[in-house]
Amino acid sequence: MAQLNFAGEYKVTDLKLMTSSGNVVELGATYLAIDLYEDIFSSSMSGTVTFIDTNNICMNMPVTGQDFLSMRIETPSLEEHAIDYTDTVFVVTKIDARIKGKNVETVVLHFVSPELSRNTRVRVSKSYTDSIDRIVYDLLNNSRYINSNKELFIEPTKGIRKIVTPYVHPFTVIKNFTREALSKKYNSPHYLFYENRAGIHFRSLESLYRQATTGFYHSGDIGTIEDGNKKIEQEYYTVMDYQIKTNNDTLANITGGMLASRMYTYDMFQKYYELNTFNYFEEFDKYKRINFNNRRKDNPIYNEVILDEFGNNLSDFDDAVVHLYPTSRTEAGGDATRNDDNAKFDYNKRAKTYSPSGISDAYLKRQAKFMELNSCASASLRVKGNTTIMVGDIIDFQVPITGTNHSKDDSDIYYSGRYMISQLRHMFDKGTKQRRKKIQVQTSLNTPFFQLWRNSFSIVDGPKCPHYPTCSHFFHLSLHKHHAHAFYFLASRLLEEFDLSEFSRYYYLKKVKKSSFFH
Repeated sequence: MAQLNFAGEYKVTDLKLMTSSGNVVELGATYLAIDLYEDIFSSSMSGTVTFIDTNNICMNMPVTGQDFLSMRIETPSLEEHAIDYTDTVFVVTKIDARIKGKNVETVVLHFVSPELSRNTRVRVSKSYTDSIDRIVYDLLNNSRYINSNKELFIEPTKGIRKIVTPYVHPFTVIKNFTREALSKKYNSPHYLFYENRAGIHFRSLESLYRQATTGFYHSGDIGTIEDGNKKIEQEYYTVMDYQIKTNNDTLANITGGMLASRMYTYDMFQKYYELNTFNYFEEFDKYKRINFNNRRKDNPIYNEVILDEFGNNLSDFDDAVVHLYPTSRTEAGGDATRNDDNAKFDYNKRAKTYSPSGISDAYLKRQAKFMELNSCASASLRVKGNTTIMVGDIIDFQVPITGTNHSKDDSDIYYSGRYMISQLRHMFDKGTKQRRKKIQVQTSLNTPFFQLWRNSFSIVDGPKCPHYPTCSHFFHLSLHKHHAHAFYFLASRLLEEFDLSEFSRYYYLKKVKKSSFFH
């Protein structure tokens, strides 16, 4: 086993181009850079290889975009976690950026997983009567369709579906299933379909959130550790640079259905319709979030503050977004003589009922969940390459506090915590001999007592607080250091700065099962 000398060290043990003409070209000595991409919202891995064509390979072989690429990249001492695509090779899809120099040519090869390439060539025209997870397994494993030999991570789903696939690509069928699949174990509708280095996944967000943390990342000095191995290990989890952003747009979230929406499922033949509604605050506690097993508590991005004189909040307008979904099925318990999903059938010599399409129940929740993910805090990290992490993993990132009035070991209580890796870019630069990794991670913008503060004091404090630190920041710092005494400090500060006669202008509004202060 090779010894690791520094963080980010890597070794390319295999990099071959197999051309459509039957030639094999070794690229290990001529490559300049390798980029490999994983994305939790992408059904396939992809990447590029940049190499110097000193022997005019593209003309003599030739390379036409009908070629294959094998790859194996190792981290010394971590060979069991190598990026290994020697048995399952990539498919070259495009060749571009032929930059000519003096007697040399720089070529960029684009490649994808073979499953994506095959998906573009085959279609499914078949009827299924089975659970969604078994249908997905058949589409991925069947030699007539995707015929993948990779590991498949398929989370069991609820119910038996009767469907007909109308001559469409397999991945289209699977992506449509993510809209209505319900987890058998967690009853979660938030399914994802993606590929990482471990294999192909069809699973819910909740199953990802329940994973153990794979690494604890921090930004700052690596210290004065003398032991070489420990110093290298610490360097692996030191963030070289990062960027945190939030994409919270209230108007977009309202029009997109994150806060409230409704769906009408209607049967034109039976003259029947059903109404399903979604309310962000009522649904919030029904599903686990990324920090559910941490000391921190997940809280909504928004609060139930009153918006108008009628006592309405943001989630009280479910007709802001209306969906229509046609169906020929009745609800559970319908007339079995009708041609619907509740009719009896013989399945493995046992009488079972078809499960109605779950889209009316799952779609609204799924749409709101992924809009919430887009609105939450996300971070882009650049770290030393580590072949042990993949898209879908959970990491812990401790974000340092900016400014000077704090200890160097303090962390930002707003943004520190568990993050899920949503995008991953492996960058292998031959010039530096170091592997870097760019990570896009996502979490909920949820911090201890953050929701309490916004519900109780945001109207008074607001974004125009003239003090430094602001009243909200002052409260959080006090809470972090002095715990329950923070409420005393906050009350003292407010009473010093506010005119009680002005405060009396706030009046109390009462709503059914809800109450709030309204200005």
